[in-house]
Amino acid sequence: MTRPLVVWRLIDGKPGHEKQSAGLLQGIEALRPLQVHEFDMRAKAGFWRCLNTRRRRHSSNVPAPDLILGVGHSTHLPMALARATCGGKSVVLMKPTLPHAMFDLIFVPRHDRCRQRRNVVLTNGLVCPSSNADKVSRSGLILLGGASRHFEWDIDRIAKQIAAIANAKPDVYWQVCDSRRTPAAMRDALPTATNLRYRSWQTAPSGFLAEELAAASHVWVTADSASMLYEALSARAQVGIIALDPKRRRGSNKHVRGIRRLLAEGHVLSLADGLGQDNDNSAPPHYAENQRCAKIVIERLVPSA
Repeated sequence: MTRPLVVWRLIDGKPGHEKQSAGLLQGIEALRPLQVHEFDMRAKAGFWRCLNTRRRRHSSNVPAPDLILGVGHSTHLPMALARATCGGKSVVLMKPTLPHAMFDLIFVPRHDRCRQRRNVVLTNGLVCPSSNADKVSRSGLILLGGASRHFEWDIDRIAKQIAAIANAKPDVYWQVCDSRRTPAAMRDALPTATNLRYRSWQTAPSGFLAEELAAASHVWVTADSASMLYEALSARAQVGIIALDPKRRRGSNKHVRGIRRLLAEGHVLSLADGLGQDNDNSAPPHYAENQRCAKIVIERLVPSA
């Protein structure tokens, strides 16, 4: 049997970052068995002990890594130190704050406009866990973000768009899910419709959103929510964008560029072109970036068994 790859996964406690590394691990595990050891960078004592033990060549309960995986700026320096101390190949899922040469492989969303280098791979948005679960007919989600440095949050405009979505597909059961960033006033502004139900993140059970995304046939996401947008795409739903005005009126920010690319390539719908169409019977484009990136990791960094 193939020996499991030992992965040191460095996390920072941010759900969006952890979903990205979880997505890549899901893709790699479909190709090779894994043994994952997790280190939380909010409490680094265990990580430093592990490094010191290995530096002194003492026995350790944690085997030396084959891969060191991290997302988030607080993981970058520890990743580089682990690579120098313990060996292994480092994989970072964002544009790093340290020199690029300190990492073996860097996955950067195309909209971040990172300069192409030998160890840089541009991704079509964020890497997220993918799902092949069967969809539930007439099941829909409306995912709300909130205050953002990139977009204006207009409660009345968003409420009108939600009403248009619900009215256009009255046979779809829609769950409106908020997030930590959603203003409290948004709930009171939601339209009243028999096919709409509000679900607060504060009362939803653990794993609720992942389960609902796997089952939902239709998902609409506010433009500020890049993480939820790419999660919905990776779950193979029909995905639409709830429009928001960018704060930067001239030019565009990286999120606007990413959305424009998705619209141009037919991965997502806008309210303008989506509500008058019946997309129930058309399969959405395959969007499993985690699988593509996992193959690149195995091909470039893992010796053949």
